[in-house]
Amino acid sequence: MIDIGRKITVVLLIIWWGAFTFYAGIVVPIGMRVLGSHTKMGFITQAVTNYLNYFSIIIFVGTAFQYRTQKKLFGLSILLIFLQITLFILHFKLNLFLDFQLFIVKSKASFYLFHRIYLLISTLIWLLLSTIILVEVKNNN
Repeated sequence: MIDIGRKITVVLLIIWWGAFTFYAGIVVPIGMRVLGSHTKMGFITQAVTNYLNYFSIIIFVGTAFQYRTQKKLFGLSILLIFLQITLFILHFKLNLFLDFQLFIVKSKASFYLFHRIYLLISTLIWLLLSTIILVEVKNNN
C-alpha cells in the first residue's frame, strides 16, 4: 500500500515527465516550423524554461523529502536537485549570449556548446525521472 505523500509525489513526477515530454517532443518542433526559425523558437523556449526550472526544483526537493528514508530513491532525488541547480546556472550563462532586443544569439559557437550541455542534462533528468516512475509503478503492482 502506498501512502498519500508518496502518491502525490508520483503524480507530480508524472505530470513533470508528461509536460516536459510534450513540450520537447511536440511544442518545440511545431514552434520552429511555424516560426520558421530555431532562434525565434529559442527565445520563446528561454522564457518557458524559467518556469520549468522553478517548477522542477520544487518538485525535486519535495521528491527528496518524500524519499528521505529510502536510500536509492533519495540518492536519485538528490542527483535530480544537483542537476536542476546545474541547469539554473547554465540557463543564466546561456542568457548572456542572447540579445533580447534584437532577438539574436551573440556568440553562436559558445551558446550552442552550453546549449548542448543543457540539453544533455535535461535528458538525463528525464531518464532519472523515468526510472523513479518505473520503480514506483513496479512497486505498486
